[in-house]
Amino acid sequence: MTRSNMIRAAAPQDLDAIVEITKLNRQFHTPEVDGKGALTRFLSFENNVFLVCIKDDVVTGFVIGSWDGARAIIHKISVHPDHRGIGIGRSLVRKAAQTFREMGAPTLGVTAADGTKNEENDSIPFWEELGFRCVAARLMVHFDIDDLEGD
Repeated sequence: MTRSNMIRAAAPQDLDAIVEITKLNRQFHTPEVDGKGALTRFLSFENNVFLVCIKDDVVTGFVIGSWDGARAIIHKISVHPDHRGIGIGRSLVRKAAQTFREMGAPTLGVTAADGTKNEENDSIPFWEELGFRCVAARLMVHFDIDDLEGD
């Protein structure tokens, strides 16, 4: 990462650029989870980590994660396509890890695309390069929580 890049906490004025990066990288799936309203809510929770990389006053990447008191997890990381390959992603992960460590988290996990289940990219090599290891687990999501309320 070049010296002109800065990592800081995300702010409301960054959200439009974050949504755009998410869309450019085909990581935008539903507005309820990936849209500006969801990101605004995410900013308001104390145990969340939401960082952006800024270059020349422009958001070039971001990382989002949370800590539940036992586990810290990175939910999403994304770097603008024009700024890939210069270490922004690695720097964002390292800064997120430092922040989680300061909060008291003993470990850090990640939800990572592995190129299966119609995912466009395999991010496993990126995470392994940083020292993450695959474990026997699979993230499952119910996209309509109201259906789980029962009778």
